[in-house]
This record gives sequence, structure tokens and C-alpha cells, in this order.
Amino acid sequence: MSPYYCFKCKKFLEYGYLCNNCLKEVGFSLNIFCPKCKRRKPLEENISSICCSNLIRSLITFSDYENEFIKNLIKMGKFMGFYKIFEFLGNLASSEIKKYKLDFKNYMLTYIPMYKKDEKQRGFNQSKILAETISKNLNLRIFEGLKKTKQTKLQSTLNFEERFKNIENAFECICEAPKNILLVDDVITTGATSFECAKILKEKGAKKIILLTIAK
Repeated sequence: MSPYYCFKCKKFLEYGYLCNNCLKEVGFSLNIFCPKCKRRKPLEENISSICCSNLIRSLITFSDYENEFIKNLIKMGKFMGFYKIFEFLGNLASSEIKKYKLDFKNYMLTYIPMYKKDEKQRGFNQSKILAETISKNLNLRIFEGLKKTKQTKLQSTLNFEERFKNIENAFECICEAPKNILLVDDVITTGATSFECAKILKEKGAKKIILLTIAK
């Protein structure tokens, strides 16, 4: 019997956690937004053009975190140890990028780091798994210089203002950053974490930063 099954319709699969029919139903597809004002950018618009923020020029995302199946899939991956869910989601994201022929040949990947103690407790960093999977599929190198230097409260337990305060000065970049970066995370809500990381990367020489998340 296959070890995989669709979380939505419970059909057994050769690989993955959502079947093709259920993927269509949950609306997993590539979309591009301004990360600040959330204006949806048409695919023909230059992905590195600036709308509201020079820190992060565009947000590439694939699904709505309010969709219960996407939310449950990500939560199960993060909090119940199903790390292979993020390999699956990374493969889906890679396929969408290839389908729409987005060109990142001059970019390096990086990811939102976790504090060492937190990563050890969870057993993995889901954003790193996503980045590693996308790296293999798109033949992009990974920049490992972004680090989290202090333990913070769970962002999901805080309000809008508290989230920005909580994450302030929690990251550092230990070496010169690449000029063009594709920054990977699983979910964006307020954007506090990703904007803080982008600020640190900019201080170390990054010029263009694109954020990629599975859901928003």
C-alpha cells in the first residue's frame, strides 16, 4: 500500500499529499503580489520592479492560508513532524515556476532561519527544506549566511504591532550577501519576519530580493 494519501479526499497516491483534482480545488497556482500593499502583479510585469517596497520587490505565492486544507497541511508538517510535506510543496512550487518560465538564473536562494534551539526541538526548518527542494529543481545555489541570533515568541500568538517588535534585531547576516536573492518561507501573514530578514540582507549588499512563500 502506498504511504501517501490525499489529505482532502483520502485517495492513496504514489507521491504527495494532495491529488491533482484536489490541488485544483484548493487553488494551488502561482501568483505575484506587492508584499506591502498586496496589489496583484500581472505575470507579464517585471518581477523585480518596485511597487511599494525596495526591501522586498515582489511576493511569489501559491495558495491562500485561509484554505483549511492548505493550513492543516502546513500545520501538520510543522508541528507533527511530517517534514516531507515541505518537500512536496517545494516540488509543486518549482513546477509552477517552470510552467510560467520565471527566470532566476542570476539569483541565489536563501530562507528564513530558525533559532538553533527551536530548530533542534522541531527537528528541521521547514523553510530550509522548501529552499533545498527548489534549489534542486531549479538548479539554484543556496546562501547560508542568514542566521537567527535570539529566541523570539511565536509570531502567531502576537498582534500586528507586537510581531514587528518581537522580531526586531533577531537576525544577522554573517558575510556579504548575494546581489539577487530569492528568500523562501512557508507562510507570510504580516510580513514582519521576511521584511526584517530583507533589511539585514540589504545591509550586507543585497540589491534585489524576491520573497517566495507557499501561502499568504
